[in-house]
Amino acid sequence: MSLTAPAAPAPVPFAELFLPERVAALLPARNGLPWTVEPYAAWWSTRPAARLTQAGRPTQGGRSLIVVPQPWRTDVAWQLPDREPCEPDQRLPHVAPDRIAREILRLVLPVLDDEAASRIRPGGRHVIGRIQSLHEIGWAIRERGLATHNHVGPHANSSVLAWGTPSGLRYAVTMHGTNPVCDVSITGPVRAVERVLPGFLPVPEGTPRRPMRHIRERLARRLASHLVQFTAVDQLDGGGLAIGAATGPYGYVSPALDPAARVRDTTPAAVELHGVGTDLLLSLTDELTR
Repeated sequence: MSLTAPAAPAPVPFAELFLPERVAALLPARNGLPWTVEPYAAWWSTRPAARLTQAGRPTQGGRSLIVVPQPWRTDVAWQLPDREPCEPDQRLPHVAPDRIAREILRLVLPVLDDEAASRIRPGGRHVIGRIQSLHEIGWAIRERGLATHNHVGPHANSSVLAWGTPSGLRYAVTMHGTNPVCDVSITGPVRAVERVLPGFLPVPEGTPRRPMRHIRERLARRLASHLVQFTAVDQLDGGGLAIGAATGPYGYVSPALDPAARVRDTTPAAVELHGVGTDLLLSLTDELTR
């Protein structure tokens, strides 16, 4: 259901917007422009709220985030050019700014980008948006001292950005057509792969690391024991692992080349992630260049 926005929302004391301001500060700038915060009156709550906007986003065009802090959670909604939210689109069970920002990057901003992509007419300038997003990611990687390589993807209307890191990791980020999210390939020593994967996954809720003895193969068991504290892990018939939940990035861990070999920290591992937003990658560039 869509409603017309209130003509004159009640003013909210800016001093009460401390949490949304801290969340905005943790979201990456786009094209050099940070997020801005202004008071907002949400339809579904009388609590102080804020509207977060970013003029540098290629898909901005009247799209904003609505953040409403609640006592034990944070409500987040998205405001679109012809849609005024009358209820939260996401109820995040977090009140810490870093956890809220992480889930906005994983779950919410890709929705805004996807909505904008759905408005592109056939034959529209989708190539420009794809190249612009990869250019922003590549610029952030090169600012941290690493070389990047751009090339045409393996499928029609696809583009790839690749780079390597001192820890032996190799990354390849692929974007297809008008799809605003990325496929991310990560290969390298298993210890380094274990270090970077949590940044793409949900915030752990205190689930202890535990051995996954039902998982076949040593490499798969090691990775499953690590990843299960963040997300669902299932072994597939071919020996690989499916990781991820119904929302947010998800992916596949390839089986070991030698299933019976002893697993060391330097054992090669390969992971394919899907549904990764550009903003999430930009927020992780420090980690992805180590």
